Amino acid sequence: MNDTERLDWLEKQDGYALISDDGGRWVCTCEGMQNIPEEEASDIVTTFFIEKDKWKNTIREAIDSAG
Repeated sequence: MNDTERLDWLEKQDGYALISDDGGRWVCTCEGMQNIPEEEASDIVTTFFIEKDKWKNTIREAIDSAG
């Protein structure tokens, strides 16, 4: 999969998030909770639980792992 295909895939996935742990690791997941967003852009609070073996070293690996 090339980068354009990765981004196209991710854009079609409602509820998925691409998350960094600030330590250089990445995950792409939809395993979380948030308040229901409004029609217009608004502030939301999101919580994720990510198992340690799900973290990847690159954004590409994270997206590929989710797809």
